[in-house]
Amino acid sequence: MDFDWPTYFECAACGAEFPANAVQYDDLGYPECPECEARTGPLASLEAVEAAESGIAE
Repeated sequence: MDFDWPTYFECAACGAEFPANAVQYDDLGYPECPECEARTGPLASLEAVEAAESGIAE
């Protein structure tokens, strides 16, 4: 009897956890959180800094 372990995505920004098949990916193949829309990847930290400087993020 085989058992398939489900794969999950955990968002580093908000901590939400979703099944991997519920997560959308950007054009470069990095996952985007379905709840907070945070992206992962090499430019994610740069986007967070720019958002904080513009007053979008609290």
